[in-house]
Amino acid sequence: MKRLPPLNALRAFEVAARTGSFTNAAREMGVSSAAISQQVKQLEAFWGKTLFIRQGNRIALSDAGQTAYPQLGHWMTALGDLSDAMRRTERRRHLVLSVPQSVAETWLAPKLSRLNRGDHATSLDIRVQDDPIDFARDKVDLRIFYGHDLYGDFRVESLFSDVLVAVAAPEFVAENGPHLDDIADKDLIHTDWGRGYSTSPNWGQVFTKDRIINHNAGLRVQASSTALNFARMCFGVALVPLKFAEEELSAGRIVQMEMDPVQMGQEYRVAYPKRLAANPVVRSVL
Repeated sequence: MKRLPPLNALRAFEVAARTGSFTNAAREMGVSSAAISQQVKQLEAFWGKTLFIRQGNRIALSDAGQTAYPQLGHWMTALGDLSDAMRRTERRRHLVLSVPQSVAETWLAPKLSRLNRGDHATSLDIRVQDDPIDFARDKVDLRIFYGHDLYGDFRVESLFSDVLVAVAAPEFVAENGPHLDDIADKDLIHTDWGRGYSTSPNWGQVFTKDRIINHNAGLRVQASSTALNFARMCFGVALVPLKFAEEELSAGRIVQMEMDPVQMGQEYRVAYPKRLAANPVVRSVL
């Protein structure tokens, strides 16, 4: 690696050349004129060139100084811009929020809407991930999850408990009626959250012994948000957590079938390091 001149000496020369005197340079850098002169001499010795022609208290760039100053001025400005950018990046560091797919696509956006309208210094990086996640490896700050105790080393708080409801498009209900007993097996949308969950929204929880469901009939999906979307598109009836459906229900894009809500067995919770307890994003989620 090439040997570089001292940064302080380069800066002293650049400021003196730009301001036209050691006195002005000393004022800008908050040091004495003698210190500026000493730094310039150090740079001259390093390069073996005279950079200023000195006439009493007046200075003028020598030929060598005129060669060095334009490039050095350019690079000092670029270095300053880089420093400012890096400091802004640190101040506005992305807070990484890890969530399951359905949480990201339904409940989360309305919950964070007031944060988006605010003037907070933290921006969000939202990642859709399955459990388990590694906070350190994935550089995650918060994790929203359902129904397990994988993150006991972090601060864990309850977000909400929920119930399952049956929903369908208004057009579907107008054609088939609001009663589940009148809905054919082929029109029931099944949701399987995957092997990481002991339970998923299951039509067996609704009909119990009153009706044997043919689970091979009908549409099968792997996320409640997907089931909700297909129900909205008239593919049938979906069994989904109520909080995931609230926006669509309020907008009238889906309607609730006649059914007693089924309590879900676990809570949705959030895990995060204790140092983030006062963070505005954490407070918005909670």
